[in-house]
Formats: sequence, C-alpha cells, structure tokens
Amino acid sequence: MASPLTGPAAVQIGPAAPGTWPFMLPFVVYVLHTLEELQGFAAWASRHFGPETTSAFAAYHIPLMLLVLLASWRATTAGRHGIWVVLATAFQWQFSVNALFHLSTWIILGEYSPGAVTAAVVSLPATAYYLAWIRREDRAGSGETVLAIALGTVIAALAIGFLFL
Repeated sequence: MASPLTGPAAVQIGPAAPGTWPFMLPFVVYVLHTLEELQGFAAWASRHFGPETTSAFAAYHIPLMLLVLLASWRATTAGRHGIWVVLATAFQWQFSVNALFHLSTWIILGEYSPGAVTAAVVSLPATAYYLAWIRREDRAGSGETVLAIALGTVIAALAIGFLFL
C-alpha cells in the first residue's frame, strides 16, 4: 500500500530542472517592486484611492510573496507545462499589467507613483524576456499561455481594485 507521502498525489519538491531559472523571475520582480513601493505607496494610494497603511501593505504582501515564490519554485521543478508554469506565467504577466498601472497613474495624476521605476526598468523587460523564453523553450503551450495571461489580468484587476476599498 502506498504511503500518502509517496503516492502519486504527494508533493515532490526537488532541485530545479536545469535551465529553468527564468521561472524565478516573477518572484525576483515582486521582491524588487515591493521594496520600491514600501517607502511611499501606502501614503500615495491613500491620497488617490482609499486608505492604506504601510503596515497593512507589508502584511498582505508577505503571503502573496510566498505564493509567488511557491509558484516560481514549483515551475522550476516541473520544467515544462502544467499548473505551476501557468501560475508563474500569470504572476509575471500580472506584473506587466501592474507596471502599466504605475506608469499610467504617474502620467494621469502628474505625481510619481511609487513602484513606477521598477515597473519600467524591471517588470516590463522581465515580462518580455520571460514570455519570449517560455515560447522559445516550449515551457508553456499556446493554451497555457492564453490561460496565464487571462488569469494574470484578473489578478492585476483585483489588486488594482483593492486600492479602492
């Protein structure tokens, strides 16, 4: 009889497959972007959207960062295709939509949007590289990529909508 820890449903976390480091980009982008936002995003969001505190901002970003780390790491161990690749891709796409939000609000509001620098310099180039890489290396099929982009767009819309609460 198979043990629940060794059966087919067991979570197998091993070393990353060779050449899968780009799956870690969503996590790296998220950390860098959040570090830029941490200094002034809560005050900026409170002025333009709804009340926000730096401590609340940090508190809800910690579990989200861990989720992105999990998806990124699991994608490196999956190597090709599957739900973890879709999730990592969705998170990376979300950061590009988030980048457009930061850059657009900077222009529309006429005030620097904390996070806009990493949005322009890190998020957008990383997303372009990531999407080209998964296509070139056949890490995600067309259907998986479309699903990831749809999911990432929904995640971004929810994150932006959260500002209005």
